[in-house]
Amino acid sequence: MNKSANQFGVVGITTITLVLLAICILTLVSAGCSKDSTDKAEEANKARIEGQASAISNEAKDDAVKMADKMVSLASMNMTVRQLSEEATRRAVNPSVKDYAQRVLREGDTHDRELTNLAKTLKIDLPASLSNEGQDRVTELKKEKPGTAFDLKYLDELNKVVKKAANTADDLKDDATNDAVKKYAAAVNAAYEKRTDETKDLKNVLN
Repeated sequence: MNKSANQFGVVGITTITLVLLAICILTLVSAGCSKDSTDKAEEANKARIEGQASAISNEAKDDAVKMADKMVSLASMNMTVRQLSEEATRRAVNPSVKDYAQRVLREGDTHDRELTNLAKTLKIDLPASLSNEGQDRVTELKKEKPGTAFDLKYLDELNKVVKKAANTADDLKDDATNDAVKKYAAAVNAAYEKRTDETKDLKNVLN
């Protein structure tokens, strides 16, 4: 009786141990998989900046990392704005919304080129694909059926990204350590602030 109980106890402990080990492995794998292109770009930039010559102060390195992180964030949000707007050019039913999405794409081309050139000059990695958050927004928009509901969903998702991008650009124009980056951030901040008002006006028309 005691022998069986002991054997059961050992088996039980072993089973629990294996289950816990499996959970730990899954957690680690999930953590690794959850890193998106934005996370990887930020990590690469931080490693490169912190690996620079010791003659550069830690404060200067921290400032450079912060600037790089904001540039990465803007690039990621620009990408989300682009994919949302591409979807809207194909499926929006209201002519004003469709025209607006096309204009957003044209203006975005300029922003993207400028940011890419700045990043190359400063040796800053930018994300190659949508962030997890951006992908979620695009996926939600794609689920919406064509019609006024889709048009409103596009404007709503776009506005969320634009507001966040405007705030990031505002911080970057104040905190950037490079004059060209400051100038770019100021222009993007103004453009996104204007876009926030435009999306609000279009939503009012549709409602």
